[in-house]
Parts: sequence; structure tokens; C-alpha cells
Amino acid sequence: MAEKRELTKAFIEQELPMAPPLYVSVYLMTLACGGTAAEVAKKLNATETEVLYAWGYWKGKGYLQDTEKAEKEAKAAEAPKPVQSAAQRPEYSPRELAQVESHPDMQRLFRFASEKLGKALSHEDMSMLYGFHDWLGLPVSVIELLLSYCINNGKRGMRYIEKVAISWAEAGIHTLEQADDYIGMRRNGFGGIMKAFGLNRQPLAAEEEYMKKWLSTYGLSLEVIGNACERTVMRTGRVSFEYADKILTDWKQAGVQSLEDVAALDQAYAARKEQKPAAKKQPEQNKKQNRFINYTQSQWDFEELERLERELREKW
Repeated sequence: MAEKRELTKAFIEQELPMAPPLYVSVYLMTLACGGTAAEVAKKLNATETEVLYAWGYWKGKGYLQDTEKAEKEAKAAEAPKPVQSAAQRPEYSPRELAQVESHPDMQRLFRFASEKLGKALSHEDMSMLYGFHDWLGLPVSVIELLLSYCINNGKRGMRYIEKVAISWAEAGIHTLEQADDYIGMRRNGFGGIMKAFGLNRQPLAAEEEYMKKWLSTYGLSLEVIGNACERTVMRTGRVSFEYADKILTDWKQAGVQSLEDVAALDQAYAARKEQKPAAKKQPEQNKKQNRFINYTQSQWDFEELERLERELREKW
């Protein structure tokens, strides 16, 4: 805890008049009682984030340098926070935002957002932007990139921007590198898949979940996914993410990594069909072997795909 000798006449005359009132209260409460950010916040009826900002302000001026707990709390505040529903988004009072706005990072964010949106920010705008940081745990630099991403795509509504912020937080995006990777996946991956399906529109939420699975969870290349999409349309006569997902799940289980693997898998299936009638007559050692012929029919299930195809045609 900081020592009381810091509360000098010069400090009172020079520093206190220039500091935001809440920061003065946080400083004095920290000197008097110490404790964690949560404890100081409770005593002052403030938020933990406000206390951390106040501590950062005073540490930047050379005060409260021995508050180890402040360091630990500040690091903890940088960790991703659990995302709750949009209905639980906190509302910040004008007093709270006035205090927040005095922090350099928030000043930069509000100024950046105002320039990008081409308007003066309303109280609600600032409350939402601060919520992205305080509620969702997104760093200011990531929020700035998020704003640029939305606005460059012609989306300026704050409700839409909030939905994107929530989706980033839920996806665990908390660094610029993660954000760049996510944007690249959406721009190139999602766009390429929609193009392979012959679609010229934004994907639906359910379609995005399929594409995330194929690209991120399965780690399949865009050319392999595109091939499955093209097969889906050729076989069913329509766009079906469900059908394409069945194909790609089978391919993933079969160890497919390239179009060459897909071709080998097709050849193996054709070879099995040819060998099946004479299977009992052929010695085991004479059968042509490769890793895809040895892959069991239950895993690469053409019959299941045919059944699914019939169902889709009946629905159509």
C-alpha cells in the first residue's frame, strides 16, 4: 500500500485539482484502507474498472508505485471475461462515463469511433463502446479494428456493431492477431464457400456455424470444401449445408487433406464396388491395397449420402 508521506502540500495543491474527482477519491481510499480493486470500488460505490483506471492514472504520475495488488488486478482485468447475453449488457450512467472518458485509452477510442462513424457520439454510443471493453473484455485496439471492419463493410449501426463485438468475444478474440485471422476467415473462407455454392449474399448464422466447423475445427482447405459444395449442388440440385457437412465429416474422418486425397477416396470406393461381387473368390493377398481402400464403408458412407440426397429431393 502507498505510504501516507505521498499526501504532501505540493501534491494537494498541484495534483488533486487536476485529477478527476473519482480518481481523487480512489487515491485517498487506497491510502487510507488499501485492499483490492473490488474492495475499494465497493467502499466508493464505483466499478472495479474505474478503480483500476484511477490506479493506472496515479501510477503514471509516479504515485502508488508500491501497490502490488494494483498490478495483479490490472493484469487480471486484461484477461477475457465471460460473455453474457446482450440483455445483460450493463448501462453506464453519465457520471460513470464522464470518469471513463478522462482515461487516455477511452478518449482515443471515443475519438476514433466518432471519426469513423462520422458523427458525435451519443451517451448510448459511448455506453456501448465502453461496454465492449468493460463488459466483453475486448482491448481498445481490438475494438478499433472491429469498428473499422464493420464500417468498411457498410455497417454503421451500433446495434449491428454490438452483435459483432459479442460474436468476437464469444469466439475468444482478444488480440489483433486473432482478429486479423478471424476477418481473413470470414472474407476469404466464408466468401469462397458461398461462391462455391453459387450464392451471392451474406451467410445465415446457421450456415456460418457449418463453415466455422469446416475451416477451423476440421482445418480443411478452401479447395476441398469447395469441391464438397460443388458435389452437393450437382447431386441434390440445390444448396444444402447439411449434405455438404456429411461429405466433409466423412472426408475428415478418412484423413482427407487435399483434392488428391479426395480423388484417391473416389477411386477406392469405385474399386470396392467392382471387387464386391467377386470378393469371396479372390485371395486376400491379391486385393489392391491403399489407405483409402482400407477405409471402411461405414466411415465413408455413400449409402447414407444417397439417403440424405433422397430426403432433400423430397423436401424440394
